[in-house]
Amino acid sequence: MAIYSLHHSSIGKSTQDEPYTASAHIRYITRARALSRLEGERMPTDPAEAMDHLREAEDTSRKNARVLDKVMLALPKELDGEQRAALVRSFAEDVTKGRASWLAAFHDKGKDAKNPHCHLVIRDRDPKTGKRVIGMSEAGSTERLRELWEQHANVALAEAKLDIRIDRRRLEEQGIRRKPTIHEGVRARRLSKEGRTPPSRRRSYRNQPRTRSRSRVVDYRKLDKGLSRTAYNQRIRMERESEQDRWAAIDAERQRIEIEHLRGIHRPDLDNGVARGRKRKLE
Repeated sequence: MAIYSLHHSSIGKSTQDEPYTASAHIRYITRARALSRLEGERMPTDPAEAMDHLREAEDTSRKNARVLDKVMLALPKELDGEQRAALVRSFAEDVTKGRASWLAAFHDKGKDAKNPHCHLVIRDRDPKTGKRVIGMSEAGSTERLRELWEQHANVALAEAKLDIRIDRRRLEEQGIRRKPTIHEGVRARRLSKEGRTPPSRRRSYRNQPRTRSRSRVVDYRKLDKGLSRTAYNQRIRMERESEQDRWAAIDAERQRIEIEHLRGIHRPDLDNGVARGRKRKLE
Protein backbone atom coordinates (compact mmCIF):
# COMPACT_ATOMS: atom_id res chain seq x y z
CA MET A 1 0.00 0.00 0.00
CA ALA A 2 1.27 3.50 -0.83
CA ILE A 3 2.54 5.31 2.24
CA TYR A 4 3.15 8.96 2.98
CA SER A 5 6.70 9.89 3.95
CA LEU A 6 8.52 13.17 3.35
CA HIS A 7 11.58 14.29 5.28
CA HIS A 8 12.98 17.79 4.80
CA SER A 9 16.30 19.12 6.09
CA SER A 10 18.92 21.62 4.97
CA ILE A 11 22.65 22.16 4.72
CA GLY A 12 23.90 25.60 5.70
CA LYS A 13 27.35 27.01 5.01
CA SER A 14 27.85 28.08 8.63
CA THR A 15 25.92 25.24 10.31
CA GLN A 16 27.38 22.21 8.51
CA ASP A 17 29.83 20.01 10.40
CA GLU A 18 32.38 20.08 7.59
CA PRO A 19 32.84 22.18 4.43
CA TYR A 20 31.30 20.84 1.21
CA THR A 21 28.75 18.64 2.98
CA ALA A 22 26.31 19.29 0.14
CA SER A 23 28.80 17.95 -2.39
CA ALA A 24 29.43 14.89 -0.21
CA HIS A 25 25.68 14.30 -0.04
CA ILE A 26 25.55 14.09 -3.84
CA ARG A 27 28.27 11.46 -3.76
CA TYR A 28 26.26 9.45 -1.24
CA ILE A 29 22.88 9.51 -3.00
CA THR A 30 24.40 8.73 -6.42
CA ARG A 31 26.47 5.71 -5.32
CA ALA A 32 26.28 3.05 -8.00
CA ARG A 33 24.96 0.18 -5.88
CA ALA A 34 21.86 2.19 -4.87
CA LEU A 35 21.18 4.54 -7.78
CA SER A 36 18.71 3.39 -10.43
CA ARG A 37 17.92 6.73 -12.08
CA LEU A 38 19.04 10.36 -11.94
CA GLU A 39 16.87 13.30 -13.00
CA GLY A 40 17.44 17.03 -12.73
CA GLU A 41 16.92 20.51 -14.09
CA ARG A 42 19.21 23.54 -14.05
CA MET A 43 21.84 21.42 -12.28
CA PRO A 44 24.32 18.95 -13.85
CA THR A 45 22.99 15.38 -13.88
CA ASP A 46 26.48 13.90 -14.01
CA PRO A 47 27.35 13.12 -10.35
CA ALA A 48 30.91 14.45 -10.55
CA GLU A 49 29.78 17.65 -12.26
CA ALA A 50 26.95 18.09 -9.76
CA MET A 51 29.46 17.80 -6.89
CA ASP A 52 31.72 20.42 -8.47
CA HIS A 53 28.69 22.63 -9.10
CA LEU A 54 27.76 22.63 -5.41
CA ARG A 55 31.33 23.16 -4.24
CA GLU A 56 31.50 26.26 -6.43
CA ALA A 57 28.08 27.40 -5.21
CA GLU A 58 29.23 27.08 -1.61
CA ASP A 59 32.48 28.97 -2.28
CA THR A 60 30.62 31.89 -3.84
CA SER A 61 27.81 32.05 -1.25
CA ARG A 62 27.75 34.40 1.72
CA LYS A 63 28.93 33.14 5.09
CA ASN A 64 25.50 32.22 6.49
CA ALA A 65 23.96 31.04 3.21
CA ARG A 66 21.75 28.00 2.81
CA VAL A 67 23.65 25.76 0.41
CA LEU A 68 21.11 23.00 -0.20
CA ASP A 69 17.75 21.57 0.85
CA LYS A 70 17.33 17.80 1.11
CA VAL A 71 13.95 16.15 0.62
CA MET A 72 13.54 12.39 0.92
CA LEU A 73 10.32 10.98 -0.56
CA ALA A 74 8.72 7.55 -0.26
CA LEU A 75 7.64 6.55 -3.77
CA PRO A 76 4.37 4.64 -4.31
CA LYS A 77 5.11 0.96 -4.91
CA GLU A 78 2.05 0.73 -7.15
CA LEU A 79 3.64 2.97 -9.79
CA ASP A 80 6.29 1.77 -12.24
CA GLY A 81 9.66 3.42 -12.81
CA GLU A 82 8.51 5.81 -15.52
CA GLN A 83 5.46 6.87 -13.53
CA ARG A 84 7.57 7.52 -10.43
CA ALA A 85 10.03 9.60 -12.45
CA ALA A 86 7.19 11.65 -13.94
CA LEU A 87 5.73 12.16 -10.46
CA VAL A 88 8.99 13.43 -8.96
CA ARG A 89 9.66 15.66 -11.97
CA SER A 90 6.22 17.31 -11.77
CA PHE A 91 6.63 17.81 -8.02
CA ALA A 92 10.15 19.24 -8.32
CA GLU A 93 9.23 21.62 -11.12
CA ASP A 94 6.21 22.82 -9.14
CA VAL A 95 8.26 23.35 -5.97
CA THR A 96 11.05 25.20 -7.78
CA LYS A 97 8.61 27.11 -10.01
CA GLY A 98 10.63 26.00 -12.98
CA ARG A 99 13.48 28.34 -11.95
CA ALA A 100 15.52 26.91 -9.06
CA SER A 101 17.90 23.95 -9.49
CA TRP A 102 17.08 20.40 -8.45
CA LEU A 103 18.47 16.89 -8.72
CA ALA A 104 16.64 13.65 -7.92
CA ALA A 105 18.33 10.31 -7.19
CA PHE A 106 16.00 7.28 -7.33
CA HIS A 107 16.68 4.27 -5.13
CA ASP A 108 14.38 1.36 -5.99
CA LYS A 109 16.59 -1.59 -6.85
CA GLY A 110 18.18 -4.40 -4.86
CA LYS A 111 17.52 -3.97 -1.14
CA ASP A 112 15.46 -0.82 -1.89
CA ALA A 113 13.03 -2.66 -4.20
CA LYS A 114 10.57 -3.04 -1.31
CA ASN A 115 11.26 0.47 -0.07
CA PRO A 116 11.41 2.68 -3.19
CA HIS A 117 12.36 6.25 -2.40
CA CYS A 118 13.91 9.35 -3.92
CA HIS A 119 16.54 11.77 -2.63
CA LEU A 120 15.60 15.17 -4.02
CA VAL A 121 18.05 18.05 -3.53
CA ILE A 122 17.08 21.64 -4.20
CA ARG A 123 19.30 24.69 -4.57
CA ASP A 124 16.99 27.64 -3.84
CA ARG A 125 18.61 30.04 -6.25
CA ASP A 126 17.67 31.15 -9.74
CA PRO A 127 20.82 30.38 -11.79
CA LYS A 128 20.14 33.41 -13.99
CA THR A 129 19.59 36.02 -11.27
CA GLY A 130 21.16 34.42 -8.20
CA LYS A 131 18.04 35.29 -6.19
CA ARG A 132 15.97 32.99 -4.00
CA VAL A 133 12.90 31.51 -5.64
CA ILE A 134 11.02 29.42 -3.07
CA GLY A 135 11.88 30.66 0.42
CA MET A 136 12.84 27.24 1.76
CA SER A 137 14.17 28.78 4.98
CA GLU A 138 10.90 30.49 5.81
CA ALA A 139 8.42 29.19 8.37
CA GLY A 140 5.91 26.75 6.91
CA SER A 141 8.12 25.69 3.99
CA THR A 142 8.16 22.05 5.09
CA GLU A 143 4.38 21.92 5.38
CA ARG A 144 4.06 23.42 1.91
CA LEU A 145 6.31 20.65 0.60
CA ARG A 146 4.22 18.02 2.37
CA GLU A 147 0.98 19.38 0.94
CA LEU A 148 2.36 19.60 -2.60
CA TRP A 149 3.72 16.05 -2.47
CA GLU A 150 0.34 14.71 -1.33
CA GLN A 151 -1.37 16.52 -4.22
CA HIS A 152 1.08 15.39 -6.91
CA ALA A 153 1.24 11.79 -5.67
CA ASN A 154 -2.54 11.45 -5.57
CA VAL A 155 -2.85 12.88 -9.09
CA ALA A 156 -0.30 10.31 -10.29
CA LEU A 157 -2.18 7.48 -8.56
CA ALA A 158 -5.46 8.65 -10.07
CA GLU A 159 -3.94 8.88 -13.56
CA ALA A 160 -2.69 5.32 -13.12
CA LYS A 161 -6.34 4.36 -12.43
CA LEU A 162 -5.56 3.26 -8.88
CA ASP A 163 -8.05 3.71 -6.04
CA ILE A 164 -5.44 4.19 -3.31
CA ARG A 165 -4.40 7.64 -2.05
CA ILE A 166 -1.84 8.99 0.41
CA ASP A 167 -2.65 11.34 3.28
CA ARG A 168 -0.12 13.60 5.00
CA ARG A 169 -2.25 13.96 8.13
CA ARG A 170 -1.56 12.02 11.30
CA LEU A 171 -3.72 8.97 11.97
CA GLU A 172 -5.59 10.79 14.74
CA GLU A 173 -6.46 13.63 12.37
CA GLN A 174 -7.75 11.07 9.85
CA GLY A 175 -10.05 9.60 12.50
CA ILE A 176 -8.05 6.35 12.65
CA ARG A 177 -7.74 5.05 16.20
CA ARG A 178 -4.56 3.00 16.20
CA LYS A 179 -0.94 3.54 17.09
CA PRO A 180 1.29 4.32 14.10
CA THR A 181 4.29 2.15 13.32
CA ILE A 182 7.69 3.77 12.79
CA HIS A 183 10.05 3.67 9.85
CA GLU A 184 12.41 0.72 10.24
CA GLY A 185 14.90 1.11 7.43
CA VAL A 186 16.89 -1.52 5.57
CA ARG A 187 19.64 -1.80 8.20
CA ALA A 188 17.20 -2.33 11.07
CA ARG A 189 15.39 -5.10 9.16
CA ARG A 190 18.65 -6.79 8.24
CA LEU A 191 19.84 -6.77 11.86
CA SER A 192 16.47 -8.14 12.98
CA LYS A 193 16.72 -11.05 10.50
CA GLU A 194 20.21 -11.76 11.82
CA GLY A 195 18.88 -11.80 15.38
CA ARG A 196 20.80 -8.69 16.37
CA THR A 197 19.54 -5.53 18.09
CA PRO A 198 21.08 -2.15 17.20
CA PRO A 199 22.70 -0.47 20.22
CA SER A 200 20.62 2.23 21.88
CA ARG A 201 22.57 5.22 23.20
CA ARG A 202 22.67 8.97 23.71
CA ARG A 203 23.17 11.02 20.56
CA SER A 204 23.95 14.68 19.97
CA TYR A 205 22.28 16.62 17.15
CA ARG A 206 22.90 20.10 15.80
CA ASN A 207 19.87 22.37 16.07
CA GLN A 208 18.46 24.47 13.27
CA PRO A 209 19.58 28.11 12.95
CA ARG A 210 17.95 30.72 15.21
CA THR A 211 17.35 28.25 18.06
CA ARG A 212 18.36 28.92 21.67
CA SER A 213 21.12 26.33 21.73
CA ARG A 214 23.47 25.03 19.04
CA SER A 215 22.83 21.34 19.80
CA ARG A 216 20.64 18.92 21.73
CA VAL A 217 21.10 15.46 23.21
CA VAL A 218 18.56 12.67 22.75
CA ASP A 219 18.77 9.65 25.06
CA TYR A 220 17.27 6.86 22.97
CA ARG A 221 17.63 4.41 25.86
CA LYS A 222 14.76 6.17 27.62
CA LEU A 223 12.66 6.37 24.46
CA ASP A 224 12.90 2.88 22.98
CA LYS A 225 13.18 1.05 26.33
CA GLY A 226 15.36 -1.64 24.81
CA LEU A 227 13.15 -2.29 21.77
CA SER A 228 14.49 -2.10 18.24
CA ARG A 229 12.36 -0.42 15.56
CA THR A 230 11.36 -3.83 14.19
CA ALA A 231 10.45 -5.15 17.65
CA TYR A 232 8.39 -2.03 18.39
CA ASN A 233 6.43 -2.40 15.14
CA GLN A 234 5.83 -6.09 15.86
CA ARG A 235 4.39 -5.18 19.27
CA ILE A 236 2.12 -2.54 17.70
CA ARG A 237 0.86 -5.06 15.12
CA MET A 238 0.18 -7.65 17.83
CA GLU A 239 -1.74 -5.08 19.89
CA ARG A 240 -3.66 -4.08 16.78
CA GLU A 241 -4.57 -7.69 15.97
CA SER A 242 -5.61 -8.30 19.58
CA GLU A 243 -7.80 -5.18 19.49
CA GLN A 244 -9.36 -6.31 16.20
CA ASP A 245 -10.12 -9.75 17.66
CA ARG A 246 -11.76 -8.15 20.70
CA TRP A 247 -14.01 -5.94 18.58
CA ALA A 248 -14.81 -8.85 16.25
CA ALA A 249 -16.03 -10.86 19.26
CA ILE A 250 -18.12 -7.91 20.47
CA ASP A 251 -19.65 -7.45 17.01
CA ALA A 252 -20.43 -11.19 16.78
CA GLU A 253 -22.21 -11.13 20.14
CA ARG A 254 -24.20 -8.05 19.18
CA GLN A 255 -25.19 -9.70 15.92
CA ARG A 256 -26.31 -12.85 17.76
CA ILE A 257 -28.50 -10.81 20.15
CA GLU A 258 -29.98 -8.83 17.27
CA ILE A 259 -30.81 -12.00 15.32
CA GLU A 260 -32.56 -13.53 18.35
CA HIS A 261 -34.50 -10.31 18.83
CA LEU A 262 -35.60 -10.27 15.19
CA ARG A 263 -36.55 -13.94 15.35
CA GLY A 264 -38.81 -13.14 18.30
CA ILE A 265 -40.50 -10.36 16.36
CA HIS A 266 -41.09 -12.30 13.14
CA ARG A 267 -41.75 -15.76 14.68
CA PRO A 268 -43.45 -15.19 18.02
CA ASP A 269 -44.92 -18.75 17.81
CA LEU A 270 -41.43 -20.15 18.36
CA ASP A 271 -41.02 -18.19 21.57
CA ASN A 272 -44.53 -19.21 22.73
CA GLY A 273 -43.78 -22.85 21.99
CA VAL A 274 -40.60 -22.66 24.06
CA ALA A 275 -42.53 -21.04 26.87
CA ARG A 276 -45.27 -23.79 26.82
CA GLY A 277 -42.60 -26.46 26.85
CA ARG A 278 -41.00 -24.95 29.93
CA LYS A 279 -44.40 -24.73 31.62
CA ARG A 280 -45.11 -28.48 31.06
CA LYS A 281 -41.73 -29.38 32.56
CA LEU A 282 -42.51 -27.38 35.65
CA GLU A 283 -45.86 -29.12 36.03
